[in-house]
Amino acid sequence: MTMKNKLILSTALLAAASLTTLAQEKGFYIKPTGSYFMKVTPVEFPAINGQLARDKTTTITGTGASATTSTSETALTGSFGQGFRAGLVGGYQFNNVIGLEVGLNYFSSEKQDMLKQTVINNGTTALSLHAVGQVKAFDVAPALVFRLPGSGKFQPYSKIGVIVPVGGYLEINTAINDQTGQISASQGTVSPPGTRTTLVLSREERINPKATVGFQSALGFDYKIGNVVSLFSELEYRNISVGGKDKELRKYDGTATVVVNATNTPAGSKTLTLADQPTGDKEVNYHKTITSSMNVKGQANYDASKPSDDLRSYINIGGLGLNVGIKIGI
Repeated sequence: MTMKNKLILSTALLAAASLTTLAQEKGFYIKPTGSYFMKVTPVEFPAINGQLARDKTTTITGTGASATTSTSETALTGSFGQGFRAGLVGGYQFNNVIGLEVGLNYFSSEKQDMLKQTVINNGTTALSLHAVGQVKAFDVAPALVFRLPGSGKFQPYSKIGVIVPVGGYLEINTAINDQTGQISASQGTVSPPGTRTTLVLSREERINPKATVGFQSALGFDYKIGNVVSLFSELEYRNISVGGKDKELRKYDGTATVVVNATNTPAGSKTLTLADQPTGDKEVNYHKTITSSMNVKGQANYDASKPSDDLRSYINIGGLGLNVGIKIGI
């Protein structure tokens, strides 16, 4: 065989090997994945029914004119981006560098304290209010994938894309035990002279989100353990700001008791149920701007028999997470 023929043969073999490698890189794959995200940009939580996100404790010592009162107050901050995520990713590798992935994910945040109020009177808790929020969400997350070309088992890559929420809600559960009568009075309850109305209550509210789009980026790697199977790990940053569309009061169970102040004995009680609550408390629509023509609590034209209107607030679902899973070629 002449040198020229050897050169032609070597070139043909090299081209065939390159085409084979390229063919192996192309194709569809799926990636079942599990993740945990940590908060990276904590912000102050939105107000709940007009009350700012605060952890406030009031301590009363002594009685009568000699009683002293001390108060401590802290803003409650955090992010609903902290939590667990499970998903299934489908992808297509166009060549050994560029690919496209689309993830279908379910996310459940860690529970976050959004409001706390405590009154301690001579060592006894006279008022306790605790509101806890949790986000549960489904999203679709398309992303472009950029790989470093190589033929080894370890294959690093980066990706960038968007997050499109397609379902979910923020659920707020509030537990109240008020023996002082302050909360009932603040809600407009008028007690008979010489009495107060104590309150034991559990309520659940669900805030539905307005349509929005978020951002995601990640650095990761595949590690081949077979011809079509790889293990993968990613460090992902995601950020999405979600505004409320509307709110529904889903649970309202408790007891209001009229207590005689002089003897601290009950004079009567009433069971509180969701059915007894006005529509304006059970249904709230959120807006970027509210006007005098809307049904806003506190305005002269407010009608409690109709859904109420309120300003839209936002929560952050940003976080830095670790994704792990299996990549399977199909």
